[in-house]
Amino acid sequence: MTIFSNDAFQGNSFINRRSHGLLTLGLMTLWMAQPSGLIAQTSAPSPTLADPIALYRSANEALADKEYMLASQGFEQVARLTSGSPLALEAGYFDLIAKRHRIASEPSTQNCEELANSCSHWMCSAKAWMHSTPKQEVAHYSSKLAQRIAWVLTLETQLAFASGRWLETLVLLDQLPHHASDSQEAIIESSMMRLECCVQLQRWSDAQDSTESLQIIAEEKLAQTPPPSWLEKYLLRKAEVAMVLGKWKDAESDVWKIRTHFPECKVSSQVDYVLARCLVNDAKFEEARQLLASVLATQPPPAAPLQTKVWWTIAESHLMQRNFPDAIAAYEQVAKLGADSPWSSLAQRQLAICQQAYGSTVASGSEPNAGNSLRSTQKQTPKQPR
Repeated sequence: MTIFSNDAFQGNSFINRRSHGLLTLGLMTLWMAQPSGLIAQTSAPSPTLADPIALYRSANEALADKEYMLASQGFEQVARLTSGSPLALEAGYFDLIAKRHRIASEPSTQNCEELANSCSHWMCSAKAWMHSTPKQEVAHYSSKLAQRIAWVLTLETQLAFASGRWLETLVLLDQLPHHASDSQEAIIESSMMRLECCVQLQRWSDAQDSTESLQIIAEEKLAQTPPPSWLEKYLLRKAEVAMVLGKWKDAESDVWKIRTHFPECKVSSQVDYVLARCLVNDAKFEEARQLLASVLATQPPPAAPLQTKVWWTIAESHLMQRNFPDAIAAYEQVAKLGADSPWSSLAQRQLAICQQAYGSTVASGSEPNAGNSLRSTQKQTPKQPR
């Protein structure tokens, strides 16, 4: 998913280098349009009227030339000089755009959070201005500002998502304005973010609702050659949700769709894990373990959370067959990989079950059997932390 797309902002349409006269007049009007009370509150050191306009024009030219640091500095200075005015809000808005471009090539968690904080600060200022200013005085700019607010809220949502703040992302998604004219791409992006957040938060019923909201679009796109790349992640999450809810045939169907339509699948290890879970449900234990072994052998190695789930599934498959020594060894791997996490305590619990059962088997001299009494452990896994 593209987090820092340009679709929500089409160039510097508010500014036109070839119409400096109209630009100056328009910005002067915006600056002067603020209520007299706000003018009195500004902390600017009485610059001449042309100074902020010239700074604004210069910052905008820097933005158009992709000199984002210079543009950001200029917009920040304009905002300080014209605090509380529409011009300050415009400068702050374009400052956010400049900062977004600056971190697009390096979207670290810290940078995303800093920009998100800037978005929140700008949103507070914009809403305060709208509430304190009679609409009839600056009706045209109020409409423009509403568009700005929608764009900044979208950016803030994307930043929260990029930083893994799942609950905050869901709250922001609920605040986004939705219109009948929303592009299909925007609908897909917001729906995919909602789906991912619900999966990460283990809100499985809500996640299922999200998959169903995209079902018709997904079926249409799957018929394309080649289908869009976002469908890989959609089908994977759809399969995982079906797996957790015990809809094994649906999960297996979605997995085979991925394998069929995306021969160079970018999430193949996760797909194989889901398929292995389906095989375990069908009591195809050896086939499942072979697939899980191939996941563990992937280079570079899969992330620790996926390795933990793979070893858990291996352990459960052995437990279902009452192959206690191998189950114990696999649960020990889970405890090792999931140290300092809920997985560790879960593995310790299962280890105790295995050790007690194995001890009873050894003491009685009986052979372990492949009965179904322990098959129910498969149902426990969906409730475990991801």
